[in-house]
Amino acid sequence: MADTEIETAREQRPPRFRTFSALRNVNFRYLWVSSAFISAGNQVQQIAMGWLVWDATNSTIWVGTVLGIRALPILLVGPLAGVAIDRLDRKKLFLAAQLGLVVTAFFFGLDVYLHPEQIPVWHPLLFTFLLGLDAALSQPVRQAMIVNTVPPEDITNAVALNNSANSVMQSVAPLISVGLIALPWGVAGNFFIQSAAYVAVFLIILPLKTPYRGSIAERTTVRRNFTEGIGHIRSDTTLLLLIILVFIPSLFIHSTQNLLIVFATDVLGGGLRELGLLGASMGLGALVATFTVASLGNFQWRGKLNMGSIILVTVVLIFFGMSSHLILSLVIIGVLGFFNTGFRLANNALIQSRVPDALRGRVLSIYNMDHGFQPVGSVLLGFMFGTALLGPQRAVVVAGLAAVAVTLFIAVRFRHLWSLK
Repeated sequence: MADTEIETAREQRPPRFRTFSALRNVNFRYLWVSSAFISAGNQVQQIAMGWLVWDATNSTIWVGTVLGIRALPILLVGPLAGVAIDRLDRKKLFLAAQLGLVVTAFFFGLDVYLHPEQIPVWHPLLFTFLLGLDAALSQPVRQAMIVNTVPPEDITNAVALNNSANSVMQSVAPLISVGLIALPWGVAGNFFIQSAAYVAVFLIILPLKTPYRGSIAERTTVRRNFTEGIGHIRSDTTLLLLIILVFIPSLFIHSTQNLLIVFATDVLGGGLRELGLLGASMGLGALVATFTVASLGNFQWRGKLNMGSIILVTVVLIFFGMSSHLILSLVIIGVLGFFNTGFRLANNALIQSRVPDALRGRVLSIYNMDHGFQPVGSVLLGFMFGTALLGPQRAVVVAGLAAVAVTLFIAVRFRHLWSLK
């Protein structure tokens, strides 16, 4: 074989390790770094908000309501945001959303600082609702931009690496958050940090370009554009099932995550330290899953990973509810984070690979409506936590059993989901 043929073969040979292949694209690197700052702000805010509301009310129902209501606006404006994402410049929409987050987080931090004794509960309720209103636009547009910054062969890797930024921050941000609460600024400092993180995101995104943006939606009426997106989902049964699947962890897994403060105090008999450790352990499990999926590249058995992970995460939720020992709970919630992330990455990649770019924003906005069901799960689970009959542990076991039943039904009834590539 000639030397030129040998060199050509070497160039065509796929890299042995594909863990960071999407990062070869400079525009994706901008998006990845921005995702890290977004996640840092969100994680710091979530821990601080749970502690703030629990300290003010000592009520599991209020904690679940305040943390869960952030997702409610996604049900109200999410689908319409998807129309805008497909019709307009996605980068400009993303930048506008970040400015809204900067202002909202800063003024709430100021509000908390001016109420050092006890903040009225409707203040965090309103703040969380406004964050959700902004997230209804920012979350699907950021997901759509992932595909617009990498070639098709890097989509799965890019989805996983984008999530790695979230997983890294989920591992360390809970510890940072509880440390900030102990400082003179108190809980308010967390929200100032969140605002600063969103400023950083705005600056990082400014030079980003979207070279792989496809055709835009036809600019007819908003109603017709919206109907077109719904029609596409209804016509693709597999796509519809993949969207339905993602509602399961939102109803059961993330509702439990929102109420970790109750586990840290009432079940494990601890406080801020235990809350930080639980959040960090779940983040570490998610991080391991992220790099595992990223290393697999554009693998051909995403369906098996998707269905296997969603079944296992519901089973592990039951074991978490049964544990009352700190070390065991940390191990279990780490495994929970691993399978939950493995499912979300595989499911997201399967959906992204099936959707035309002109419809991506509308489909992803419907896909992200699973967050809109978190208030239902959080409020219901918070009520179950507070009942004498169940309490936190039994409530999580019941939620886990319900999740297992629903997941197994889908896995058995629609077996073709296991063979998706």
